[in-house]
Amino acid sequence: MPDARREDLGRMLRAWRTARDPRLLPGPVPFRGHRSYLTQLDMALLLGVSERWYRALERGEDRGYAPEMIDGVARILGLSPAQTDALHRGTGHRPPPRAADEARPDEAMLDLLHQQRRVSWICDQAWDVVAANAVAARHCPWLVRPGANVMTWAFSPEARYQLREWETHWAGPLLAGLRLAWQRRPDDERLDEVVRSVRREPGIAALWDATADVPEPGDARARPMYFPLVAPDPVDVHVRTYGRYDDTSLRWLVLTPVDTAVTFP
Repeated sequence: MPDARREDLGRMLRAWRTARDPRLLPGPVPFRGHRSYLTQLDMALLLGVSERWYRALERGEDRGYAPEMIDGVARILGLSPAQTDALHRGTGHRPPPRAADEARPDEAMLDLLHQQRRVSWICDQAWDVVAANAVAARHCPWLVRPGANVMTWAFSPEARYQLREWETHWAGPLLAGLRLAWQRRPDDERLDEVVRSVRREPGIAALWDATADVPEPGDARARPMYFPLVAPDPVDVHVRTYGRYDDTSLRWLVLTPVDTAVTFP
């Protein structure tokens, strides 16, 4: 018998199907005629399964649907990353790795980013920087270099000039975030490449092996950073992380000074 969660997923699936314009599909829909929506038979023919089999999916029945079939449903219906994840999880599958070209901020997110008067940037799940505001470009110019990655920079010798008290305040939380992400995303080739690059930095492999018990990545303690254009001494900042609802493909980070009187020119 279908449970309430699967039945609800079936209702969403029907809504997604009836809202899908067949003209947006890359190829013709068999026997579509002049309809402006996809039928269950259309879906079955496009997926190469029986109409009864596809209908069972929308009814919320658990028939052990292959992940390839679920991928096909998401592709035909043009589902968003969040919808695709929900469909995979709801049918008992692990969501597919997010493609790099899907991890892009929308116009509203970029608008909020550029309104900030603090150092602020957006990166993907492998910590590749995809956008940064003008304040970040002025005070952390590494963020706007081609191919900038937060982790490879943070564990490089260059970072110690700006990330003050690096060994005691920065290395542990950064390492925690990187290691946990690496464990959670075993199929992410880019993240694996970032980890290899970080571990090649002098002394980092030994630090990695010696610190299995590291702080939680969400550790909110203030940490000192040096901004020559702001103050002659390091400034304590909180690293705040935000994101879009139900979408973990992007991280929006903001450096917030503990002293509210500190401003970034």
